[in-house]
Amino acid sequence: MILVLGVFKIEVEPMLEEMEVLEKGRFLKRYYQRGIIGRNEVVVSYGFIGKVEAALVAQAFLDRFSIDAVFLTGNAGGLDGVEVGDVVVGDFYTEYDFETALGDEGIVIPGSEDLEDKVIAYSSREIKTGLIASGDSFVTTKEKAEKIKEKTKALCVDMDSAAVAKVCYENEKKFLAIKTVVDLCGKDTEEAFKKNYEKYGFLSNLVLLDVLKRCVL
Repeated sequence: MILVLGVFKIEVEPMLEEMEVLEKGRFLKRYYQRGIIGRNEVVVSYGFIGKVEAALVAQAFLDRFSIDAVFLTGNAGGLDGVEVGDVVVGDFYTEYDFETALGDEGIVIPGSEDLEDKVIAYSSREIKTGLIASGDSFVTTKEKAEKIKEKTKALCVDMDSAAVAKVCYENEKKFLAIKTVVDLCGKDTEEAFKKNYEKYGFLSNLVLLDVLKRCVL
């Protein structure tokens, strides 16, 4: 079974609307829907902000369902080499805001090469691949964006991918984040997000939906 997560409903809406529904319910006070897409059994849920909630939800669904692979679809802020509307698949994930008093930094976690290869092969859209850096803040200033870019060399930032990647790594489950760039960090970030979110909010999920219809993951 495949688990697909998104922060808000819009980020998983294409799948909720198109799957052959087998079950609906609430878990951890969050709506979920289980069904069939193509020849894949999928459970979809949403409703979390930040790394702690993302990890909480991911682990809970792994404990409840027999999950083989996890996808996170949604949006991200662009850092380097991307433009608004670009779809990014994370091949590696890290926390840009993790640092201890001893100077330790967060580890870099790889995504699933198998899932990445299938998404690229079966997607009808151009896909960019690179590191996604996660942190519990909205990156609105050029100075902060430059520091993150220098530290991580990430293509984009979000608030959840690294956390879900860590949960999947510890549980030995395949993981891949598919994110659409809705703003460029430090360049009228908040205004761009508000302008582009409704336009692109569902795009990553639509990409994955297309792939699930075409192949078995």
